Amino acid sequence: MNAETVTTIATSFLKRIGHKSGVKPKRVTLEEGAYIVEIDMKKIMAIVRVDAVTHEIKEYEIQPKGEETSFVSISPKIIAVTFGISAVVYVALNFAFQMLGI
Repeated sequence: MNAETVTTIATSFLKRIGHKSGVKPKRVTLEEGAYIVEIDMKKIMAIVRVDAVTHEIKEYEIQPKGEETSFVSISPKIIAVTFGISAVVYVALNFAFQMLGI
């Protein structure tokens, strides 16, 4: 049994229990006669233990991913919208001040 086979077993198991989309294997390790497969999904992470001899899934754990800092969550779309609004406000105020002669 190799890492590819174990990954296939773990991902197909997760799909059978309802996690069909966004399944991305991250790492496979062999510890004490069991393969440990870490799989990233959209908002959760799964850890599946597969017995090295019997190829059976011994246990699995599904946990939420750790929240990242708020700086990372600022998307380029939000930055572009903010920049666009600021540009429109600047142009409008500049025009208003020129009309008033200030």
